[in-house]
Amino acid sequence: MKIFPYHMYVLIVFLCLPAFSQVPLKPPEGTLAFPFESAGISAYLKSDRPIRITDALTRVFHRVVNAGENYVIGTVEIEHLVGKVYPHVYVDTDGWIVAYFLATEPPALIMNWSGDTNNPTAVIKTTLEGALEKVTTAARVSFTQPAFYDFRYPSANTMLVLLSLLREGGEKVMYVKLPANYTLFSVSYYHYGCNLCHDSGYPWRGDFIATLSIDGILHSDLRGRDVIKEKVIEIPVRDFPVDELHEISITYRPHSDCGSSGVVLVLIYGAP
Repeated sequence: MKIFPYHMYVLIVFLCLPAFSQVPLKPPEGTLAFPFESAGISAYLKSDRPIRITDALTRVFHRVVNAGENYVIGTVEIEHLVGKVYPHVYVDTDGWIVAYFLATEPPALIMNWSGDTNNPTAVIKTTLEGALEKVTTAARVSFTQPAFYDFRYPSANTMLVLLSLLREGGEKVMYVKLPANYTLFSVSYYHYGCNLCHDSGYPWRGDFIATLSIDGILHSDLRGRDVIKEKVIEIPVRDFPVDELHEISITYRPHSDCGSSGVVLVLIYGAP
């Protein structure tokens, strides 16, 4: 995903600087046998040559969901720091490859957490791009920079991704405000916490606590020991009105010298 400067009319204030990315959303041009009605956030590209649907190609799928004379749809396993996700991928003989999450799945699943549990990296990568890379390799076509689109919201033209990490105990806060003339379509987050300590020489360690609050309201409270906990959810846009300054706060109490916590917030909106 290319990193773009934030739009001059979007107010973003970071305390303890996180990472962010602002990505344009645009629909694919052309006719596809693609299941538009069931797709949500998507990343797509078109090969400069036709694609053959072969056994070698279909073996890249974790599961084949559907197939026709000129296309195949399957899920691709993407493993990252926090766990595994299974985006769908559509491939057709005209060269279209579309990686997408279902309309019922939170867009925040695009976050491809990188690094390790003690030192996550503040880089925004997407699981959809990871799926496209796997499929283009299997199809023996070039991977090019994909475009993004949310098939649920034809009027949405921008996706804003905000990332905040805690590599040790403490709190981080960021603020975001969309102008009154913007239309917000989707708000989702992916929150995780962990303290994976495998050395039995730390008998004093206890459970970690990782929290996420939005505008002072607790949204996620993750606790455990020697485990990764996660919460991925889409929240009602009525709880995140435009023209208001919103505070996103994460806290982390590791009770050990290892582990981390983080959150990615994904906003999908239409800008004039």
